[in-house]
Amino acid sequence: MFNNKSSLNRYETSHPRQSKLVVSEKSLNPENISLLNWNIYKGRLIDWDKDLHDFISETDIVTIQEAHLNYNLKSVLHNNDYQWTLNIAFRINNMPAGVLTASRVPALDTHGLRHREPLIRTHKTSLVSYYPIKGFDNTLLVANIHSINFTFGTYAYKKQIEHLFDIVKKHDGPVLIAGDFNSWSHARKKAMARLVDSAKLNSLDYTSHNRTHVFGHAIDHIFFRGLKALTHHSWHVESSDHNPTRANFSLL
Repeated sequence: MFNNKSSLNRYETSHPRQSKLVVSEKSLNPENISLLNWNIYKGRLIDWDKDLHDFISETDIVTIQEAHLNYNLKSVLHNNDYQWTLNIAFRINNMPAGVLTASRVPALDTHGLRHREPLIRTHKTSLVSYYPIKGFDNTLLVANIHSINFTFGTYAYKKQIEHLFDIVKKHDGPVLIAGDFNSWSHARKKAMARLVDSAKLNSLDYTSHNRTHVFGHAIDHIFFRGLKALTHHSWHVESSDHNPTRANFSLL
């Protein structure tokens, strides 16, 4: 765990957490690593679980925001042979909710971060996971973030992303960062872009997409480093207030 006041020591997981890196018999294919990112709106809308099942049928790693860990979500993940870790932000009807990262290749290690919304005083969480890549010593870092939403300025917003990106900058290997960045204003978008540049991250070429917009700004993003983007696609859905994006990458 990171020695920081905003680190989180509470998880829900489908497999025992490891205090040290563990050896896995499974590893990612360096020629094709697929990721789906989606804020599922706590599973409040009809057919979200059916859509999730369809979207992740051929996906290596899934990053979910507003994951409400109910029976339906567990069933979808179990039926698709995913292991997962949830970094808890709060509870709904006594069931945990937060950011959840799932994968068919077991994570070697996971770390969670937790930050409080300045106005409404609930939490937003992030999750960092490390995965083995076949034939390579370096691991893939996958970061899943649900950014702070309700603020008068951008101070708390920038601090949350800075905390995550400080970890990313220290990683000697490829990186994928996905999530709901709540980048719904010019000031937030500018702050996010500066941090992305400081971490030497690239963005997908969103020439045509269905990403969710708020006040004219896209709020869901996938950033990467040490990887080549092969394909990406986003779907318009009625099963959440966010649209999912899936992307495929190869190792540089």
